[in-house]
Amino acid sequence: MDPRRARVLPVPAEAQADARMFMQGGDTFRALKVIIDATGYDLRRARDIVYALVYDIDVPTGS
Repeated sequence: MDPRRARVLPVPAEAQADARMFMQGGDTFRALKVIIDATGYDLRRARDIVYALVYDIDVPTGS
């Protein structure tokens, strides 16, 4: 896992907000599902994004 890789992976703003909310609630599985469903990324990339959101690393927004 390397949250820094998420700096080049665009994720819709709404999906970022939802994933961040689930992570704050301790529900990593649902956070990952939100990212995968919104982007189609594989599990490794989704995990990088989810943890980047937790560690306040900028993730670009995209459609």
